[in-house]
Amino acid sequence: MNRIISEHRGNGLSYVKLFENYHGADFTSRVEWIQFLKELTKNDEIAAESDFPEFCFTIGSRLSDGQNYRDAYYFFYITLREEKDVCTSHKPYLASFHEALGHVYYFFRRYDLSEKHLKISLNHPNTSEESKIKIYNTLSLIYRDKLDNQTSEKYLQKAYNQAVKLKIDAWIGILSGNLGYIALTRNENEKARKLIELDFQMSKKNKQTSSELNALALLIELDLAENKIAQSALKMKTFDSLMVGEESPQLLGLLYRTKTVYYEKIGQDKKALSNFRKYISFKEILDEERQFLNIQNAEFQIEFEKKQGENIVYKEKKKKDDLIILGLFVICLILGLTSFIIIKQIQRKRKQDKEILTLRALKMEDELNATEREMRALLSTIFDKNKVISELSEQLETAEKNQFVRTDSEKESMLTHLQSFSLLTENDWIEFKRLFEKLNPGFFDFFHDQFPEITAAEIRLAALIKLNLSNIEMARTLAISPDSVRKTNLRLRKKLNIESLDDLARFIKAI
Repeated sequence: MNRIISEHRGNGLSYVKLFENYHGADFTSRVEWIQFLKELTKNDEIAAESDFPEFCFTIGSRLSDGQNYRDAYYFFYITLREEKDVCTSHKPYLASFHEALGHVYYFFRRYDLSEKHLKISLNHPNTSEESKIKIYNTLSLIYRDKLDNQTSEKYLQKAYNQAVKLKIDAWIGILSGNLGYIALTRNENEKARKLIELDFQMSKKNKQTSSELNALALLIELDLAENKIAQSALKMKTFDSLMVGEESPQLLGLLYRTKTVYYEKIGQDKKALSNFRKYISFKEILDEERQFLNIQNAEFQIEFEKKQGENIVYKEKKKKDDLIILGLFVICLILGLTSFIIIKQIQRKRKQDKEILTLRALKMEDELNATEREMRALLSTIFDKNKVISELSEQLETAEKNQFVRTDSEKESMLTHLQSFSLLTENDWIEFKRLFEKLNPGFFDFFHDQFPEITAAEIRLAALIKLNLSNIEMARTLAISPDSVRKTNLRLRKKLNIESLDDLARFIKAI
């Protein structure tokens, strides 16, 4: 620290410029590096400089670029606190500051704050055209997580158009793949294939293996949907070769999911089942890791906000006490004869200052409690989805005990819960069947009695048709391909002697 201060005094360069010569590799450990950075921001001489907020942002930006978001947040917080008019100023560095802070808030899943800072950066005159691509993409992810697919697609298209305009291949590949996936979910296969093949070529060119594999998986799914078995087989070989030595749970899960769809399509059910079980295993690992990370992030922010609040209260109190002591010393020396009066005045002032500090401490405590509630609310959303089945079961059991007729709104509520099921395991199906039978008594008995030749898979499909799910939704619920849904639908119609899809839907809904 002494070295960087002496260099500043000697050549007059700003601390922001001098910091460019310091790197984590110069220290024995990452902990030592972070501690050195924090000590810099606590030095009174450095903190007194006019570019101190920018200096803190420069440190945070370097950490953020390395995806050390928690460490970066500490320094961004100081910039946010120290920079005047941080949200309206047109200082050049603030364009990058709001962008970086927006991405950090997205990492913490604080979507409203993330959107706020990203939009400030978007409207800042110093935001580069290239930065707008990443900003649009993150805004798209925010609205995707909020389940506002229309707005999410709008920002995704803006990001893609900007990447094409600037001819940045890496972004063109990533964004075209995302747009291709959306087209695929809408059964716009021709459009989807064009966009996903572009993603595959760009990813291969830029050696982005993860994006290349994701694009390849979607192309295999497209080939299978269009019965291009030979082409899908060649792509599967390419997929296997790219996965050699790969240990990422996410990519391994993608591999086994793709193999499940492939083997199911070519009729090798044992291999399909084996790969499906591996896919579920990796999916559970990823879900657990995601939940654990969200919990850690929420706890980090709660603890961070508490500590910052305590530091601010302590500094303000210390500053006030220092001023009072200095005032007492000067007054006693100069006005000894009037010391009694002065002491009385100081005592009154101390009382007022104490009241002010008490009020500020109470206000700070309220703000900390509000922040903690916000974080706890964020944390609780991780577990809310797990309560749906038990809540629905309680509603049905209460209704049966009280023996009253359910209203349309109650049935609609239960129907909505049922439509959220994913029948990935036998336990899922048993629970689904129990709840479904309470909403539609006698439905499964009707098929068993009247059409005993109908298989369990066909009865599951009939139940999902009863819930008004689309082919894509049924495929996701049953963890099978849309093509398998269509084949099962055809077999069901043949056994029921029904020709059209509409007639089948009417028949099932009348049960």
